[in-house]
Amino acid sequence: MADLNNLINQFNGLISEMISTREQESIVIAKDTMALIRNRIQNDKVDSNGQEFGQYSDAVVPQWMLYGRSLSDGAEEKIKKGDWFQSYSDLREANNLQTDAIDFTFSGDTMRNTGITEVSNTNFSTSVTLGGQTTRASDILGYQEPRHGNIITPSDAEIQLVREAHEERVNKLIQKFLQ
Repeated sequence: MADLNNLINQFNGLISEMISTREQESIVIAKDTMALIRNRIQNDKVDSNGQEFGQYSDAVVPQWMLYGRSLSDGAEEKIKKGDWFQSYSDLREANNLQTDAIDFTFSGDTMRNTGITEVSNTNFSTSVTLGGQTTRASDILGYQEPRHGNIITPSDAEIQLVREAHEERVNKLIQKFLQ
C-alpha cells in the first residue's frame, strides 16, 4: 500500500508541476518556434511551404521617394547621387543589403519585433499568439498578407521540431518525478 501511495504522490507532483509550468513552457515553445521561423525567412528566404517569397521590386520611382529610408548617411548619398528613377532593389543595394530574394529584413526591426503578442490560459490549456509586437511590425506583417499570406506561419518541419523538443522536456519532467 505504501508503494501505491508513493506512486500516487509522484503522479500528483508531476501533474502539479506540469500545471504550474504550463504557461512558462508554452512561452518557451513559442519563442523556439519564432526563432525557427525567423531563421527560415531571413536565411532560407522561403515561406512555410518551402516556396521562395520572390524578388525585390525593380519597379522604379522618383529617387526622392526613397529619401530618408536608408540605414546610413553613405547609403542616403548613394541614392541622392544615383539615377533619377530608382527601385526598392536599388535602395537595398545602396544599403549593402542582399537583393537576390525577399527576406523581409531591411533594418531588422520587423523580425526583431515579431514574437509573442498574447498569452491566454484556460483550465486545461495555454494559447500563445505570434505576431508583430509593435505597431510598425504588425503593420508590415499585414502589408505582406495579400501577396505572401501570413509570413510567420510555421512550417510542418518547424512544428515537428518544436513538438519533439517539447516532448523531450515533458519526458525529463516525468523521469524527475517517477524515479
